[in-house]
Amino acid sequence: MKVAVVGATGLVGQEMMKILEERIGAGMRSFTPYASDSSAGRLVRFMGRDLEVLPAGSAGVESGTFVLGATSAEAAESWVPTFVGAGAIVIDNSSRFRMEPSVPLVVPEVNMGSVPGGCRLIANPNCSTIQLVMVLATLDRLFGVEWVSVSTYQSVSGGGTPALEELERQRAGVSDPGPASVYNGNVVTSVGPVDGLGYCEEETKLMRETCRIIGRRFPVFASCARVPVRVGHVEAVTIAFSGPVRASAVSEALSRSRGVAVHPSGASPLEVAGTDEVVAGRVRNHPDDPRIVQLWITADNVRKGAALNAVQILEALAQRPSPPSHCSPPVEKLT
Repeated sequence: MKVAVVGATGLVGQEMMKILEERIGAGMRSFTPYASDSSAGRLVRFMGRDLEVLPAGSAGVESGTFVLGATSAEAAESWVPTFVGAGAIVIDNSSRFRMEPSVPLVVPEVNMGSVPGGCRLIANPNCSTIQLVMVLATLDRLFGVEWVSVSTYQSVSGGGTPALEELERQRAGVSDPGPASVYNGNVVTSVGPVDGLGYCEEETKLMRETCRIIGRRFPVFASCARVPVRVGHVEAVTIAFSGPVRASAVSEALSRSRGVAVHPSGASPLEVAGTDEVVAGRVRNHPDDPRIVQLWITADNVRKGAALNAVQILEALAQRPSPPSHCSPPVEKLT
């Protein structure tokens, strides 16, 4: 198996490499790190060796290589068509292609079957979306979701290495950022730009991606905030079902779901850091409406919310009887 990571010097790219070592290791025939021109030439440590980072814009890639992308949407718009056109199988973590009808948006535990044979571009969902649909997909299948309301408390690592470095400078009292960049001791109530309807970018992603992955439209009411935590996103979720559902039945169903753990009190970001599972907890019925269930969902946003999900897609594709070869979307549709 030939594997590459684009964005190998960044927070998610580094986590992807760590997970590749853990889960695939010697099963990789070759590994190539790529990054932006400004990071090209740097060395990254992988499988006990120092490897030189190649520039994504000018480097060639071998046909059949599995490429994990960990770049911005703007960067992905440039390099992804080139790599797909060269015959690579790209799993892109950016938001650039997530809502393209011809590009599967995938959480392996939920909808891996949506990836057609030979597909060469798969989108990795938003970190907050991944942990939400890991819970919602099971519950919708069993009980039927009418609507869901979710408030997110998202860690600073969702903004990447620069945001984490800014948080540390603020904690040390050595920075003087503008109001929108104050993380330490603060709650930032918009994650990303706000659109004309008043929704921030993160809320829009969460609302649109959730229904696309589950494959059914229902209202998703999202409110997203950034909190001064290094790693780990927490979500307060209220679900309305089509009929009465006992909280105990929800807990039982989730305890049997692959990749989900149920803890009576839920989990804090510190407890999930570095772990693979999505944790659901404090599951309860609303006292005035037996159709309403409330719970907390917590996960490591860098790991399961980005890097691990992408590696799991790679693993699932690699296990298919026929290796990916030539599939939609055509390269011209990506530009």
